[in-house]
Amino acid sequence: MRRRGFFALAAGVLLAAGCGANDAGSVVKRLLVLEPTIDGHGWDRIAGRLATVAVQAGLARTAMAVERGGALGSAPRDAFGAFGAFGGPFAREGRLLVTAMPMVAAAEIANTVAVVNAATPIARLVGDWAVLVVPADSRLLTFEDFAAGLRRNPAGLAVGGRSEGGSEHVLYGMIGKCLGVDTRLLEYAGYLTPEDAVEALQVGQVAALLGSARALRSEIAAGRMRPLAVSSGDRIDGIDAPTLREVDVRLEYSDWCGLLGPKDMSPEDRDAAIALCDRLDAAPRWRSLCAAHGWSRVYLSGDDFRQWLATETARARGVLHELGLLKSSDTTCWGSCVRRP
Repeated sequence: MRRRGFFALAAGVLLAAGCGANDAGSVVKRLLVLEPTIDGHGWDRIAGRLATVAVQAGLARTAMAVERGGALGSAPRDAFGAFGAFGGPFAREGRLLVTAMPMVAAAEIANTVAVVNAATPIARLVGDWAVLVVPADSRLLTFEDFAAGLRRNPAGLAVGGRSEGGSEHVLYGMIGKCLGVDTRLLEYAGYLTPEDAVEALQVGQVAALLGSARALRSEIAAGRMRPLAVSSGDRIDGIDAPTLREVDVRLEYSDWCGLLGPKDMSPEDRDAAIALCDRLDAAPRWRSLCAAHGWSRVYLSGDDFRQWLATETARARGVLHELGLLKSSDTTCWGSCVRRP
């Protein structure tokens, strides 16, 4: 796809603040939040919510959310390239790009510049923990049953989730690796939407499903699915399942969402963007929105986020290579698969 067509204003939301919202010196005059959307992405339309809160919390006088379908792998380059007439500084015309794990993986699969190098990492905002579920009548009663089945025959248990190479696929590869299974043999079925994946589980096309714990909570509560494990560090309220760490898989994994700035931001603009995100994370309106949507706040900004993103990219790259989606990799397990004694 040509760069100039990538971020046409396919969907836009323009908001404006009222008078006296905040100190003018600390408010971005015009904020633009760009979001690449794709089926199964999981964070669709978060740009509009970010823009709304930015105005309501007095962080921006006006805010525009732009959503456009496109190739996630080249999103940072294409998105900021399409808005090359930027008149900066950030306090006058701030631009931020929504990023998430699917974008990181897509960039690796597409063999483009890694997301961490294609733009300026600003902040990690929220995360969404995963749950491994089976049908209520499945012969797999526990995660130990599931693990034993994988070890006997890695290709014998088809697991479903969102698109191939996406967050659930990467997580499944990590689980297989931690269990000592040849990840090249794992059977994974990717679906365009979570609803398609749920239907595949219900009709028996897959034996298990990896998906958002938040989104599958109602199916679990209704007794239509049995949870075997969650990917969070602590147990999740309302889901009676152990964490992966509790079943001797030293792994925590979240489908996360964050923000990037243009690649060549000045130190002053970067600091201003980080300051805006710091205030956004602390805003009561944002925290209420996160609670309403079941998002976990996993805030990390600036250099800490950049370093974390580099490590997470390396971890994903290694797994994607072992899943056969990359031709080569220079990474190893990076400590994610060390079993407890």
